[in-house]
Amino acid sequence: MLQKGKKIRAGRGSVHLCFARPLLYVYLLVLFVTLFPFFSCGGNKPISALKKQDLFDLQYGNFENELKLFNLRQSAPVNTRLIMHDGFFYLANGEAGKIMQLTSYGDLIGILYNEDKNPVPSFVDLSGNKTQSALEHQGTVSTQKSVVYPFNEIGPIAVDSQKRLYAADILPRDRYVYDDKTKTWLRAAVLRFNSDGSFIDYLGQEGPGGTPFPYIKNIYTTKQNEPVVVCLSENGFIVFWFSSDGYLRYKVPIAMQSLPGYNAFQADNVFISFDNVVPDYNEPVLYLKLDYFPAEIDASTRVQSGMSFDQSLIYPYNLETESYAEPIAVPDFEQTVTGGYTKEVFSMGYDFLGISESGWFFFITADAGGFSILILRENGQKIIRRHLEVDLEHTVYHHFSLSPSGIISALLAKEEAASVVWWRTDTLIDTIIR
Repeated sequence: MLQKGKKIRAGRGSVHLCFARPLLYVYLLVLFVTLFPFFSCGGNKPISALKKQDLFDLQYGNFENELKLFNLRQSAPVNTRLIMHDGFFYLANGEAGKIMQLTSYGDLIGILYNEDKNPVPSFVDLSGNKTQSALEHQGTVSTQKSVVYPFNEIGPIAVDSQKRLYAADILPRDRYVYDDKTKTWLRAAVLRFNSDGSFIDYLGQEGPGGTPFPYIKNIYTTKQNEPVVVCLSENGFIVFWFSSDGYLRYKVPIAMQSLPGYNAFQADNVFISFDNVVPDYNEPVLYLKLDYFPAEIDASTRVQSGMSFDQSLIYPYNLETESYAEPIAVPDFEQTVTGGYTKEVFSMGYDFLGISESGWFFFITADAGGFSILILRENGQKIIRRHLEVDLEHTVYHHFSLSPSGIISALLAKEEAASVVWWRTDTLIDTIIR
């Protein structure tokens, strides 16, 4: 059980906790974006746009250098993710059962793929000497490598400084484990691959070959090449922090009742959204992001009429001391909407994108012309706000990621093709702090 930190009062009433944004919050954002063409908008200070660098495009199809995203118009969630590490891009295309490694110019240098869902890569000759099995590595070397692995349902991925790849996947059905306590099936594992694509093993809750995980929300790697697996549970989050050789160092269940200030809110009418958990890159510290929504009471009827966003806090939790540090206040995202003689200011929280190696916190939220980002230091004395221009009207899917060096990358999928872009926020930070 986590120790309780300092109580922070964010509003009034009984506590309600969830792990998704309140419907009212989403409604306000949708309303704002919908009405934007008919109103003039602006905050107290204009936010300058950060230059976007278009790197390369990926066509849709079944070939090795193409994406399979043909079910974008269906109700099923898109299962494709992008990360960048040391200038190389790793794209997990769950719909096709493959993971691609590409340069910043879009050149394919490696592919791990399920041969039942993909054709043999075109760069493989008839003798197959450029293809190897991840399970039966034979030391084949080529400028382009193609490795076969029977992926089932690829989830989040991560890469460490040794270019070892970590990929969440679903185990075969005969290896599911039923959890009597939670009444759920445990079926996720983290696959580990060497830089050449050869299969190392899979991680479970205890380490190599251990009990399957619950649903994996994300995977991270630290400066010490330690994988950190963040899972969702019936009560909140469970974080599994492993050593570089794959053995469990910390298992941290974070339940509703252990959230900082929980008891202080039980007598108050406050809705708390437990948004995310992100590990520090350098130290065994977790950062918990909580959003607070006090209830709005109608003055005439004295009945709750809705909820309004109040504040976001980041709680650092030290795994070695098992204690919380002082919370970090995250500034709000505010947008002023004017029409005629009326003016409305919408205040809402950012999504927690991650933390860089140098200790900068990154947050992001959609706005009328793309996305707004907030970058701040832990002490809150340095705050950077910038706008990322994205054509949301013609973008059918997007996925953002933050590299350890502090570069924001994105996969932007449109009807005709998908683009890989980045914003050099690392350069921006270096310029400001000099």
